[in-house]
Amino acid sequence: MASQDGGDRAGFGCVACCAEDAAVAQAHHRSPDGVRPERMIRDDSHFIVSVQRCGLCSQAFVSVFTEYIDWVASQDAQYRTVLPITDTEADDLVAGRLSPHRAGALGHGRRHLQSDWPSDAEEPSVYWDSGVFEVREGH
Repeated sequence: MASQDGGDRAGFGCVACCAEDAAVAQAHHRSPDGVRPERMIRDDSHFIVSVQRCGLCSQAFVSVFTEYIDWVASQDAQYRTVLPITDTEADDLVAGRLSPHRAGALGHGRRHLQSDWPSDAEEPSVYWDSGVFEVREGH
């Protein structure tokens, strides 16, 4: 069950996992008390989808990681989207009632933590985005 205080406008998460500053939220997601995998949905070398939970408020998230191999410069592009979801949506993903490829449709009216690291960038950009997003497998 998600905390209603300090989350985003839709009422998801806590001041740590849904912090206004995307870098602060990402730091929490990576911390020992942060957001931890609960169930792997897909675990391919270039496409990973999992349900995760915040260690502080138990907010569920779907995490989608996609990597594209750069055959020329060997700087593989990597993209991660972390979207807060309801417990019912998490159950549907785990049970297979919701395809991981349809997870992006859950973004309607919600913000998601985005990390983009294109092959030509020195480091990833981390920011909050909102709305529906495309879920594609990498290669």
